[in-house]
Amino acid sequence: MKIRIREKKFLKLDTDLENKLTNKARELNRIKPPYDKRKLRSALEKIKSDLGKYCLNEEDVQKLLEVSKASPKDKLSEISIETLPQNKVSEIKEILDRTVVSQTIERLKNNPEVNEWVRKGLVLHKGKDKCEFCGSPLPENLLEEYEKHFSEEYENLMRKLNMLIEDLGKYKISTSLPDEKRFNLRLESKYKDIKDNFEHIINEYNNSIDKLMELLREKIKNPFNKLANRLIRPDDVYINKTLKELNKVLREHNDISDNFKIEQEKAFERLELHYACEFNKENNYFDGLNRLEELKNKKDQNTMDIEERERRIKEIESQLSDIAKAADKINQYLTSMFGREHIRIEATDKNRFKILRDGSDAKNLSSGEKTAIAFSYFLTRLEDKDTDISKAIIFIDDPISSLDSNHLYNTFALIQAKLSDCHQLIVSTHNHEFFNLIKEWFKDKELKGKCSFYLNERITKSGDEISDIRALPKTLFEYKSEYHFLFSKIKSFADNPSTDYESLYQLPNIIRRFLEAFIGFKYSAGLKNGLHQLIGNESDRIKVERFVHEFSHQRDLNRSVRFCDASECKSIVDIVLKSVESKDSEHYKTLENVYHNASR
Repeated sequence: MKIRIREKKFLKLDTDLENKLTNKARELNRIKPPYDKRKLRSALEKIKSDLGKYCLNEEDVQKLLEVSKASPKDKLSEISIETLPQNKVSEIKEILDRTVVSQTIERLKNNPEVNEWVRKGLVLHKGKDKCEFCGSPLPENLLEEYEKHFSEEYENLMRKLNMLIEDLGKYKISTSLPDEKRFNLRLESKYKDIKDNFEHIINEYNNSIDKLMELLREKIKNPFNKLANRLIRPDDVYINKTLKELNKVLREHNDISDNFKIEQEKAFERLELHYACEFNKENNYFDGLNRLEELKNKKDQNTMDIEERERRIKEIESQLSDIAKAADKINQYLTSMFGREHIRIEATDKNRFKILRDGSDAKNLSSGEKTAIAFSYFLTRLEDKDTDISKAIIFIDDPISSLDSNHLYNTFALIQAKLSDCHQLIVSTHNHEFFNLIKEWFKDKELKGKCSFYLNERITKSGDEISDIRALPKTLFEYKSEYHFLFSKIKSFADNPSTDYESLYQLPNIIRRFLEAFIGFKYSAGLKNGLHQLIGNESDRIKVERFVHEFSHQRDLNRSVRFCDASECKSIVDIVLKSVESKDSEHYKTLENVYHNASR
């Protein structure tokens, strides 16, 4: 009675905790699927040493959620600018401080606008004796007096001032900064603040350049005055400092873009540990585990005591029968296939076997487990004293039915190790991956020429469905991919349309399976949605969709007695091949090369 009460308490506590784990894991699954309670348990173990360290505030949680759900941003180029160099400032200061030596005319010196007007007019009147403005004769020696006023040194100064004004215009900064929305989310605000400040500094800098240009223009009008004391050098120190800050943010953004997936993984890891911390706070998870462990230890001890007594009884009985040895051999094969000892065969009285799972009676065996047990028993029977393996002809029909890929490789390894010495070995399978393993083994140089490969197809002949065993097509022999085989069937029909109704009968299914594979990889979509993306012409798309749905499914009696029309099949095949070539020409050329190589 006490044992049953403990078991009920254990089961109730365990079930409640498992349900709560499942519900919490669903929250994380909505953020980054697939996620289940096994991963949550691992996260809980990570925080066990410091339970309070990993809980985050709501603001941090929201930021991490945004990072986890964000899309990657493009990288951005760093900003470079050229500011007014110190030597150019010194040159400007020097010329602003320079005056010219000449026989000045006071009325021109004191009137800059008239001075500039006369300077330009002097050029127009060289070699002339009349005024171009009023037509009156020019007074004697007037041009000579003006030339002395506007000396060569004066003209050089004017030229230099104009050149400096033109040069200064080149140092005005005009740059287009990227919008903050192009930045990683956590850098947006930081970048915007620096960008706004940088634009303000550039504006002030450009205003300083404008003022320098204006000062030089004033010098042109007043060449006899010193203006260097009014020079204010544009501040490029603050510009360069802010530019460094700006480019630093750009580099941070580019680093995040380069490592976007890593950043997302880190964000999810922090979220995962936060949710684990939150779960422990809400449910006293570790206290519950300790309580479960106590109940489990008591329950296990009781069970072990009972099992030990039963085991000792069965051990004595099993040793009396050869069936125990057979059970041990079967168990060895089961361990080889599954990679662990959770399924065991145990000898019982009356020369029978009992199947156990983790020490208890196995119930509801999966199809894969049944297959593994049957095959292990078969291998064990081959080792009995009445069987000479070197003379045996062995036929194995799909020994990996319902097994996953890990068990598939283990099963193949057993076959290769145990049956390579038999007189003749025949293996049939529906599994393409297993077929490739067997094929590569049989193609080994030691077995080359001793093996044959066949394809068993279901065909319709005289209205009846029958099996047709023929030599394996070269495509399937040369290549491991079923996808290549499907393409070769379609391409072969396109190159040589046939009215052979056996070919026409299979073609819709072949096209459907090929399209499902291509669309699945190309668009990550189902057949219906994928056809919309693959075939732009609506009429062609509807034809293909009707063809693969109507002729690849036996929807009614009419379908079962009607074959595809050869011309219609040719039209559908052409649409499909042209669409694939149009959407992915490089991939299509590769498929064609595979087809042509296999056809040689």
